[in-house]
Amino acid sequence: MTSHLPSDAMLAAFASGTATPGVDLLMRSHLAIAPHCVERLHLMQDVGGALLHDAPAVPLAKDALNRTLTRLDTLEVDPPEDPAPEPLGILPAPLAAVLGRPVDDLHWQFRLPGLHEYVLEGYSEGEDVSLLRARPGAGMLQHTHHGEEATLILSGEMTDGDTVLRRGDIAEADGDHDHRPRITGDEICYCLIVMSGKMRFTGPFSRALNLFT
Repeated sequence: MTSHLPSDAMLAAFASGTATPGVDLLMRSHLAIAPHCVERLHLMQDVGGALLHDAPAVPLAKDALNRTLTRLDTLEVDPPEDPAPEPLGILPAPLAAVLGRPVDDLHWQFRLPGLHEYVLEGYSEGEDVSLLRARPGAGMLQHTHHGEEATLILSGEMTDGDTVLRRGDIAEADGDHDHRPRITGDEICYCLIVMSGKMRFTGPFSRALNLFT
């Protein structure tokens, strides 16, 4: 069972519809893997509803009704939605719908020995969304962050300090985290990573490496 859950801040952003597109995809994928976490989402939504209910009333403009009716008259009706996507191998349904093909058919790019990356296109500037494929024993370079990083484990096992992450687990890191995750266990690790801002390398040769970030 998933043991490392998204933070309250990430869950609140998702529940309120203010999460970035990348975080929205990560959260939907997480909930598809770990449906027992949906109860926590519903609780967050209930809290938000209660706060909205208790908020002081704000008077509407005199033409609010007419403007709303005008918008309804010009509103375009979306076509019927396609059938709900199905999981695809290790890919939860929301992520499978975006990729449209199994992980073995993606055009992976070499990053480090044992590490390959597939970048998802079409996300807003300042947000990088990618899949990472890492073989057992592989490790990332030591780094911290100029922004925030969220990682969803899709398969395998990743160890970050004293924390062991498995399928469905989420890890969050920011500028206060200086870490070097590594792949443990005997299974290839796939994970979905969403970053705002860039990594800043802190280990050996960091000055040279940071020239390329």
